[in-house]
Amino acid sequence: MAPLKLLTVVSSSLLFLAKAQGEPQDTTPTYSVALSRFPRDEGKCLDEVNAARVAAGLSELSKAENPTHRLPKEGSPEEEESEWAWKPVCEALIPTKTKSKSTRNSDITEFQSGTYAYLPIDDPNSVDCKAVVDKWKEAYTNFDGLPPANKKDEPLYDSQENVSFVALYNPTEKATADCRVVTCTKKTPAAASFKAARTDGSTTETGSALICMTVPDVLLEEEGKAPFT
Repeated sequence: MAPLKLLTVVSSSLLFLAKAQGEPQDTTPTYSVALSRFPRDEGKCLDEVNAARVAAGLSELSKAENPTHRLPKEGSPEEEESEWAWKPVCEALIPTKTKSKSTRNSDITEFQSGTYAYLPIDDPNSVDCKAVVDKWKEAYTNFDGLPPANKKDEPLYDSQENVSFVALYNPTEKATADCRVVTCTKKTPAAASFKAARTDGSTTETGSALICMTVPDVLLEEEGKAPFT
């Protein structure tokens, strides 16, 4: 719908205003995702991740090349797509007042099997990789001994901090990692009253995180195996 123009004839203005007030407006927010670019920022913070691993006596993670070992593609969901992979991530980074109906497991079907390390960051253009890795390392205090298997009755892995710790120290030989900065942009359309007042009224919010997808997944619930032995 075009914005109200004050220089139009009065009858046209009143007709437009009546339509603006009478027609329900869709104020559902829309999301888009941008990933740090190849090759400059692909493997973001992987050096710091590997430094922590080597210090713990583990092998370095190699940069993932297999498409099934990498994060989903950037962009926006297709129209009427309710199972967009990035939606739960974006809603975590930019919380909404109303709970989404599409936060089921099916919403993350585009995310391949892996153990994920995740941390929100303030500035996607200036990431303190050491601080991020140190934050992931701090979760060791949440474990009483070695991290246990991921079972239904195990509450430890309800916390992303603990999952990130295991991902950081994924013990599998020749494990890979896809580490990148993810930036979600949320745009919420204005209500009709804003549009009738010749102001866009829409709001745009952004949120960013560093995500490292490590493969293979060492927290598969169905296997019932502890990640470290």
